[in-house]
Amino acid sequence: MTTTAIGVQPAIAIHPGQANSLHLTEIPRDEPGPGEVLVRVRQVGICGTDRELIHGSFGAAPAGATSLVLGHEMLGNVEAVGPEVLDFTPGQLVTATVRRPDGCPACVAGQPDMCQWLDYAERGIVGLHGFMSESVVEDVRWVVSVPHELAHIGVLVEPLSVVEKALRQANLIQRRLASWQPRTALVLGAGPIGLLGTLLLRSRGMEVVTMARRPGPHLTSEIVEAAGGRYAAMQETSIREVAAGLPSIDLIFEATGSAEPGFSAMEILGNNGVLVLLSGASSPAELTVPAVAINGSLLRGNKVVAGSVNSGREDFEVGVEDLSRFETLWPGLTSRLITRHLDGLADYVRILDRPEGDIKTVIDVDEGFRVAG
Repeated sequence: MTTTAIGVQPAIAIHPGQANSLHLTEIPRDEPGPGEVLVRVRQVGICGTDRELIHGSFGAAPAGATSLVLGHEMLGNVEAVGPEVLDFTPGQLVTATVRRPDGCPACVAGQPDMCQWLDYAERGIVGLHGFMSESVVEDVRWVVSVPHELAHIGVLVEPLSVVEKALRQANLIQRRLASWQPRTALVLGAGPIGLLGTLLLRSRGMEVVTMARRPGPHLTSEIVEAAGGRYAAMQETSIREVAAGLPSIDLIFEATGSAEPGFSAMEILGNNGVLVLLSGASSPAELTVPAVAINGSLLRGNKVVAGSVNSGREDFEVGVEDLSRFETLWPGLTSRLITRHLDGLADYVRILDRPEGDIKTVIDVDEGFRVAG
């Protein structure tokens, strides 16, 4: 980027690798160069990755910096455009993709989310400042337009893009099977990724069961059921018991953050089915699993287990389309995922709070921007 600093601005940052180093700092306020836009940040979503970064689990600051500005889920307005920018104009509502290519064959082919060398940069995570600041200058290659009628839920495009990619990968894998028409799906985990995955699969007409730990009724179960899915609690029933009451399970999204459900899912996945692992497993570190039975089931049933992380620009673009689809199918439902708003960057100390029932916390960087769904 060919940016020029024109002042300073506040930002929420950490010292990567240092637990509980969350702080408010100042970074340069830049103006856009050729092929760039200046985006006024309106909202930034908070997710489990941000909390892991705050706890010092991983992360890397930009070259020459000691702090890393957090935030990889953003909604903002174009404030100014640099030379040679034709597709964006001031006032336009936008989001931006997260990962930046490192030169590997996949990155060169336009798929940095499939990076072969794992040496990419990622806004708010590795090597690039994130979006928890008042403004950001961004290359237009990574900017995606969002209709103004989605202003109240546009900050969810990034997490939705994660399950968009998962479904895209499953469909690409299943080109091996001319008859692939998934009808029954299981979603494990009911955080933002699991719930958005539920809405996505329901919008495609699949029968969906979503499992999470706590028994309902509560907001999570209400969202699942309002979309026509079925909610089941792992504290009350096992994955195997749920599977026994379903037709052959064609597709499973695993988004629990734990290792055990993924192995249980391998056992109950239907023949010719696809299991997509979407969450990093933090605990337990070791498991005893029925390896012979799992191996035999995968082998005989031509089943596929795939990992999927992050997303590409195409997944963001389809995600914008699907947010509109969700609003048509279930007016106002998607906005119920946003359960807590923080009042500006100065409210950063509450990022780690986890009130009971919280699904998605959003920082209203521009406190006057909050839009009712």
